[in-house]
Amino acid sequence: MERKQTALVLSIGLLWPVIMVLGWKGAYLPAMILSVLLMFAHLILGAMHEGKVDPVFLAYPILAWAALWILSFVLSAYYADLFRGTAPSFSILGFHPSFAWTVLTYWIGGILTLSVGYYLLRDRWLSEETWSKFKSDIAEIRKAGGKA
Repeated sequence: MERKQTALVLSIGLLWPVIMVLGWKGAYLPAMILSVLLMFAHLILGAMHEGKVDPVFLAYPILAWAALWILSFVLSAYYADLFRGTAPSFSILGFHPSFAWTVLTYWIGGILTLSVGYYLLRDRWLSEETWSKFKSDIAEIRKAGGKA
């Protein structure tokens, strides 16, 4: 358990400077895709219980969310490059094609995927039993004079 968490925390620490350097160099798409991996590591740490993540919860909402964000970044970059310096011949729901993917897949799709997924699978993420045990453990620590 500890090795998995340590590896995730180290990957988070390593991804930050790589993403920043890529951004400084103008490699925005690779930086944004790596930012999805950065957020993915945070989500896995948050969903982990006793060193494990429920495979159903991993598939949806976490992997589905990551796929939507990567799709958003790739399509936004594609349409931005396609129409660089010119007006697009069409819009998507009134938006420039590059921005439409940001709205649809990144903002709306990402928020809905995580929100609905966490709601529907909340017991796979944090069951009542696990929450009650956590509260009991904290009460014992406080009773023993510790701070929690």
